[in-house]
Amino acid sequence: MLISRKQALQNEVFASFIGTRQKRFDPREDPYMTTPGNYFDWEQDKERYYDQIEIDSIIKQELDEFLERKDNVTIKKYEYFGELKYNLKFKDIFIHSIEIGKILEQLSDELNAELIFILDYDVPWLSQENDYKPVVKASNYLREIGTSEEFSGAFKLSGYKLAEFASNLFWIIRCNASLPYCWFSTDNHQFVGDICQYGNIHLHTYSNEIKNKSESFAKANSLIEINECIEAFSTDGGIDGRQIVLNE
Repeated sequence: MLISRKQALQNEVFASFIGTRQKRFDPREDPYMTTPGNYFDWEQDKERYYDQIEIDSIIKQELDEFLERKDNVTIKKYEYFGELKYNLKFKDIFIHSIEIGKILEQLSDELNAELIFILDYDVPWLSQENDYKPVVKASNYLREIGTSEEFSGAFKLSGYKLAEFASNLFWIIRCNASLPYCWFSTDNHQFVGDICQYGNIHLHTYSNEIKNKSESFAKANSLIEINECIEAFSTDGGIDGRQIVLNE
């Protein structure tokens, strides 16, 4: 089911996490340009001089965009009980993509709650083009379930629909490097999870109860706890199909 960003962020732990993540887009936080001088111009692909008027104009434009895109949430501080990282250890990437969907379906069943997936900035899910065949298939799947080119909301799913969604999401996260990070949680559990570009499952826990429950779930489903993420599906460490291409 497609839902709005406001509907997705009713869980205060989830909302606080996303709101904190969005601060990295705020131009008032560690601004690149503040005073006249030479700075790199990405459009011209060279360093050039910026005067104060141009700098103020750029900062205003960036701030206006940030204030328009950021979610209107109250950021609260919660005790952090640590991050858990798990690997499925499938060597075949296509099998891995299917199995990660099944694992998240089982997690949803264990929690007796639908999982909610949202990008941590108000950017359309289909805002990046990618001609890599698995990504084309995954993007078409999003369109088939009702995702428009402008949709930047969230997805709330359980059961086989969740498994199918997560299996397709794996390719979009892995290959569409221009998109913001994608995170998942539920309406009321004190954790935030994600699938990283390497196909591992990360769980950030905000209660001892959910941490213990996550660890028990991982053990029961033969997930392997890891300390760091590495690329396991290529011999050179690169990720086939990973691109940075924005739609016009």
